[in-house]
Amino acid sequence: MRGSGAVSLVVLLFSWLALDDITTDNATRFTLEYGMLVLAGAWFAVLGGRLIAKRRVPAGVCSLMAVAIGVAACWDLPHHYAPPSLVNRLGYVPLLWFLGLATRLVARPLPAAWPAGDVR
Repeated sequence: MRGSGAVSLVVLLFSWLALDDITTDNATRFTLEYGMLVLAGAWFAVLGGRLIAKRRVPAGVCSLMAVAIGVAACWDLPHHYAPPSLVNRLGYVPLLWFLGLATRLVARPLPAAWPAGDVR
């Protein structure tokens, strides 16, 4: 999972750059930037699924919820320094969650939510 954490840090960097470009530039189209955000959402959804498959259920479920919050927050981003809405401000939650998760994955793997063989 360390590799996934390292990739996640790079994806977060590109996501932040895409968000910065969308919210501060006065261009009329942001195809590349929105594409990067969609790919980032897909990566983090896959990461959440992998965490669940590896019995890291709480981290996986929180990751999938963070992706859902990110989709809602980025649905209608403000352009050219327009003030963000409350929903747009919620977009910081997934960024912070995945920054913490990626840092944890790089530093050391997450412990299993319950021991292997324990069926609940």
